[in-house]
Amino acid sequence: MEKSTEKLQNTRITFHDLLQYRFLSAPRFSPDGSKIAFAVHQADLENNRYLSDLWIYDLATETRFRLTATGAEKAFCWDVSGTGLIFVSGRERQPVEHKPKEDAEKRRAEAARIYRIPVAGGEARFLAEVPRTVAALWALDEERLLLQTVDARPEDRFEDADYEVFEQIPFCSNGKGFTGQSRRTLSLLALGSGELEDLSPHDMEVRQVRLSPDRRRALATGVVYGDAMPETSGVWEFDLEAKAVTERAPQAQFAWSCADVFAGGLLLTGTDMKRHGHNENVRFYRAANGAPQCLTPDLDRSLRNSIICDCRYGTTDQAHAFLVDGDRAWFVSTDGCRSHLHAIDAQGGIEQISRELRSIDEYDVRGGRAAVVGLEGLGLQELYLVEPGRERRLTDFNAKALAGKDLSVPEHVRLENGSPEGLDCWYMRPVGFEVGKKYPTLLHIHGGPKATFSDVFVHEMQCWAAEGFVVLFCNPRGSDGKGNAFADVRGKYGTIDYEDLMAFVDWAVDTLPFVDRDRMGVTGGSYGGFMTNWIVGHTDRFRAAVTQRSICNWVSMAGISDIGYFFVPDQQAADVWSDVDKLWQHSPLKYADQVRTPTLLIHSDEDHRCEISQGLQFFTALKRNGVEARLCVFKGENHELSRSGRPRPRLARLQEIVRWFKDKV
Repeated sequence: MEKSTEKLQNTRITFHDLLQYRFLSAPRFSPDGSKIAFAVHQADLENNRYLSDLWIYDLATETRFRLTATGAEKAFCWDVSGTGLIFVSGRERQPVEHKPKEDAEKRRAEAARIYRIPVAGGEARFLAEVPRTVAALWALDEERLLLQTVDARPEDRFEDADYEVFEQIPFCSNGKGFTGQSRRTLSLLALGSGELEDLSPHDMEVRQVRLSPDRRRALATGVVYGDAMPETSGVWEFDLEAKAVTERAPQAQFAWSCADVFAGGLLLTGTDMKRHGHNENVRFYRAANGAPQCLTPDLDRSLRNSIICDCRYGTTDQAHAFLVDGDRAWFVSTDGCRSHLHAIDAQGGIEQISRELRSIDEYDVRGGRAAVVGLEGLGLQELYLVEPGRERRLTDFNAKALAGKDLSVPEHVRLENGSPEGLDCWYMRPVGFEVGKKYPTLLHIHGGPKATFSDVFVHEMQCWAAEGFVVLFCNPRGSDGKGNAFADVRGKYGTIDYEDLMAFVDWAVDTLPFVDRDRMGVTGGSYGGFMTNWIVGHTDRFRAAVTQRSICNWVSMAGISDIGYFFVPDQQAADVWSDVDKLWQHSPLKYADQVRTPTLLIHSDEDHRCEISQGLQFFTALKRNGVEARLCVFKGENHELSRSGRPRPRLARLQEIVRWFKDKV
């Protein structure tokens, strides 16, 4: 019996298994399609950071090899010849590197150093340094790079005093801090002189960029604004030779997400947000010789990967985007509780390409096939080659990390909830499950709310199952994957979504004999934190709660979050001037005097999405009303703590949650 117990302990997922996982990102085909470059990341506990290196997979020889080993690599692209990679790195300076001719204010820590390394082998060669963060780069020829940079634009300050100046909203951005008047710009870098020349107008924020095949033009979506950034956005064409900018689609009425040359015109994705607001699913449009015309009027799926997983790092945002490959454009959509690759043709015909992968995390396309970083079964990320009718795994970076591990397999159930789509729910039995025993049970609520739980590997939920908990999770109304009507909960937060969650809990306690109805806990982050706060203010059925990066007060949220000024009026169908009573009615803080549930609050001091004052307000209310409460504020972390926070805080968070539930449930 003792040996059996010891063996079980050795095969359980542990908190620190996170340190063994490899996270993959940025698959990029070489120009001739024969190789795939990609990044591999791993947690470095000793230095409390992530190591990031570049790798190559050779499709001809079916071999992979590491190209860099400094652990400090960032954005990259192939050079025009396809024989090397050009990349941004935080590696130690080489003796030959010259410093940029900029003043001290511009030469701050975010300055980007750019290198080239041959794929056939050899040392990286320093090319240039720019006094900005570089978000993306493209090689135009041997002498020029196109860069998407972040121009911080520091203001002049009297007496050299340390203060921030804000003249616009948003004035902050989660993960970037207080942003002032900064913009993402499109810039040309001359490698010979090191000269950086901005192409985009001073008041433009550049978003998705697509380079023409001849590398002479670029199309970019973005937004021009002064005082307040609107939700709408436009499309601009950049002539990289003449250095001229032409508007191709105005930003007045639509939120355009992506644009590229396609079938003799332009292919675009976008929405006017008139039917379902900010979260409305985009559609494809085609513009030939006039205004864009809708190509997919019946398409009702979000063009993004909404599958929730805490085992990703460094992935590029491809939401609402597509990649043109010949006479088709490839895109990802979330369908039910899976994300898939699809291809669309010039007539609007859509073919589903991937079928076995559960999550398409990032992809590139060339020659009718895709290089994909994805999730298969209960596995961690790997690199795949996907083409119609075939999905082939190319790497096994994470095979060893999960080898011999006893995983809890999510079991699916569909419940009726009054909607045509129904309610997708899962439960996970504790590791070492024994028939006839009852177990403490945790309800986990996802963020968004327009996101999607699936049956992929989620480290924190595997940890909870390994610690002896039943885990319940579902996709209530407001979730993604089932169309606009299902996802549209504007003005209804805390009503139909709450009903769905409680209906699933009712089903679980009535149907699953191993669920202990007297020992239940509830947790969630972001919107899931809002809902956790809401739940403990409306029922005492849970013995403990952990609310993470939460929302408790929609009135104050509207003025402090980086998205609050447009997200709150849209999602709550009310504003502080039009109906402050409705905002308060949907605020968990209003009901905090009814809370009796011991509550752990987890927040980060650099969270600019659900700002820390939300957690402080709820904590103060609980303490004033005599509720047992504990607040953990993680310093230097932001809204992404649970997914891409530094290793030590991530591990500490997991342990705080489990200790709280073990003590209270």
